[in-house]
Amino acid sequence: MMKTRWPEAYKVIEKLENAGFEAYVVGGAVRDFIRNVDANDVDVTTNATPNEVKQLFPHTIDVGIEHGTVLVVLNETIEVTTFRSETNYSDYRRPDAVTFVRSLHEDLQRRDFTMNAMALSKSDELIDYFGGREDIENKIIKAVGDPAQRFAEDALRMLRAIRFSAQLSYSLEQETMEAIQSLHHLVAHVSMERVKVELEKIWISDFVGNGMHLFVSSHLADNFPGEWETFRNCWKGFSSFGNTANGWAFFAIMQAPAEVESILSYYKCSNAEKAHVKQVLGALKQLEKGCWSLYNFFQFTEEVLVAAASYAKQLLNMEVIYTEELIQQIKARLPISSTKEIVVNGNDLMDWAKKKRGPWIRDAMEKITVMIVNGKLVNDRTEIMEWFFQEYNVDDLQI
Repeated sequence: MMKTRWPEAYKVIEKLENAGFEAYVVGGAVRDFIRNVDANDVDVTTNATPNEVKQLFPHTIDVGIEHGTVLVVLNETIEVTTFRSETNYSDYRRPDAVTFVRSLHEDLQRRDFTMNAMALSKSDELIDYFGGREDIENKIIKAVGDPAQRFAEDALRMLRAIRFSAQLSYSLEQETMEAIQSLHHLVAHVSMERVKVELEKIWISDFVGNGMHLFVSSHLADNFPGEWETFRNCWKGFSSFGNTANGWAFFAIMQAPAEVESILSYYKCSNAEKAHVKQVLGALKQLEKGCWSLYNFFQFTEEVLVAAASYAKQLLNMEVIYTEELIQQIKARLPISSTKEIVVNGNDLMDWAKKKRGPWIRDAMEKITVMIVNGKLVNDRTEIMEWFFQEYNVDDLQI
């Protein structure tokens, strides 16, 4: 029962009903309830206006009150939105006007897909005007009403359809797919930040291959730079290893090296994401030489090495011996795991050499690091100093 499954949402609905209003759980929570999986977020819809909701609950937060949404803060935060209809989407993303209505049917018919257009009462009665339950049972993603109208209202819905396919392993209903293929160009109205979020959600999904195949076959990919078509089947075996930046690394391997930086910038990748991609590409380049050296295992993180080994197999058809377990074992046997563990630093070198700071310090520390990692020098202050005096012909040894 909802009272034990979603206790805070139940309290919100009960209080609204006691005040004479209708209220239901809607959206993804209902979809997941039908699928018998846990819901991440539980949202409530009601015929009470935002001001009426605010009068009933002592602690609320206005997050989109002009669109009818108020957060009700109990032990958990519940998003409560007034029944509404929407008119005209001149920017293909947001309604020009929102009208509060008193009909649940009118509210649900504005939603994107049938599986997301159901409502659940506090007694678990399902309200399903558009066949959402049947579509879930048949594993179909189907737009509510006229798919062309739904996508013209909000072009992001086309990407959401692809993402849901990747997450749920559902197929797109024929008319829904045809509408996306016809209107794919409207995705240009969606901000790149939102496009990036949807792509990354696809890449961390359980059925990435489904999503990327549809991304290309729907022609949505035609609107974005980069090589999508040639490697689309390679995404079937892709794993993000829990890091969305690996999706960009995988994508970058498919591109001409000279274009990688500009492509990542186009997709609004952060500096941290670009750095991660650069590391994976660097590890891959070293692997193409035949195998990784001990210093490669030192300079690259386990996460980078695991990704590079996996993607070398998938995209470059390389014979790679490095499993995640083997990578962990080799890294564990290294004398040091970080330059911070080296027992001397640049100040020591300046003191020993009686020289001022300069690029020579970096070069010397790098030599010391490589020798320690390769087992040619013990990470011991006295031994490093003796090596340093011999290497740099320092005569005046002072311990």
